[in-house]
Amino acid sequence: MDVAVIGRGTASIITTLNLVKRGHKVTIFYDPNIPHINVGESTTGPLGDLIWSTLGITIHDLVDRGICSYKMGIQFDKWGVGKKFNHNFLDNRIAFHFETKDFNKFIHEYLEEKKLVEYIPQRVDSALIENDKININGYEFDFMVNCAGWSKEEDYYEPIFETVNSAVLFKKEYEQYEKSHTLHLATEDGWQFGLPFPKENIFKCGYLYNDKYITKEKVLNKLPKDAVVYENYSWKPKYCKKLIENYFIANNGNRLFFFEPLQAQTLHYTNDISKLICDYLDNRNQYEYDRINHLYLDNMYSQQLCLAFHYQFGSIYNSDFWEDVVNRAKNLMSHSPMGNGERFLESMQYDLNYRNEVSKIAWMIVEDHIYITNGMIGKEWVGLGKHSLPSFEELNYD
Repeated sequence: MDVAVIGRGTASIITTLNLVKRGHKVTIFYDPNIPHINVGESTTGPLGDLIWSTLGITIHDLVDRGICSYKMGIQFDKWGVGKKFNHNFLDNRIAFHFETKDFNKFIHEYLEEKKLVEYIPQRVDSALIENDKININGYEFDFMVNCAGWSKEEDYYEPIFETVNSAVLFKKEYEQYEKSHTLHLATEDGWQFGLPFPKENIFKCGYLYNDKYITKEKVLNKLPKDAVVYENYSWKPKYCKKLIENYFIANNGNRLFFFEPLQAQTLHYTNDISKLICDYLDNRNQYEYDRINHLYLDNMYSQQLCLAFHYQFGSIYNSDFWEDVVNRAKNLMSHSPMGNGERFLESMQYDLNYRNEVSKIAWMIVEDHIYITNGMIGKEWVGLGKHSLPSFEELNYD
């Protein structure tokens, strides 16, 4: 099938790789007057798998070229009771950190050089559906995936659980944090991410906050003395009402959804959603249209529930932001299928006993929940066996 992908950001790359892997012919349209953005991003394991299975490029290849740095998991600091802990990837897996400009440029050049994708440097403002095709700037395709910009405001839902909505991005010299984990450092206004690039001795960071509680000017005064600010962003957390708009159009990336960057969920779900789009292209009919749009909405709920799972433990700060977000997180968790308190522990124990996924939230399985829960409440243990569950008293540390 001939598929057009709009945009050349990270979502475009992930969508394109999945389409190519499934045997589709892909053409990428992009506005040549819009440069590559240069933000720091991080991934979960499946994205490295996708690059390897489609292009034959390993994470180690990318690290050797200086395009990426290794990621073994997340380091949480000052969350929960405040004790620093790591949430490592299971099954000895790894992922990677990257600077968007370098990574995207490399992958696009590789796709073009190997003639896996055709590139058309034209801005796309509209597409016309006619004669059972979609016409884009005079070119005809069977389908289009838009990975650029935002759609109309009425096309989106507001989140059920809002957290941060702004970020100041900065670089600083690499110091006390681990060289292979993404930092999630709680602050009184939200949290700060840190992406280590040890070869360059640089930590690429973002101070995340909600502008209802603090202004950008006050945030700037809280940054480390050696911080070099290079960008700031604000966004309205939201998600599209439909993944598949109609028989010819789907959306992905930030055009489709964005909440916040905790645990690299955005790129993880961009990859999952790309697979759903490919599933739809295998059998375009009303049943698949309804089924896949429903699965997409379920994924959006799961992602927000995953945020609530983390935020319910709070941080060492008693600020207005944390008091509000913790109360809303606990309320959402208590009304979720997994629940919290005793029901939460029972769900995890059930999964450990029967290797089921009753307690699964988003991409996290029971071992992830044990890792995070014990870390948040300051409990130490060896391994992740069946004896690692916290007690009900420990879980209710507050």
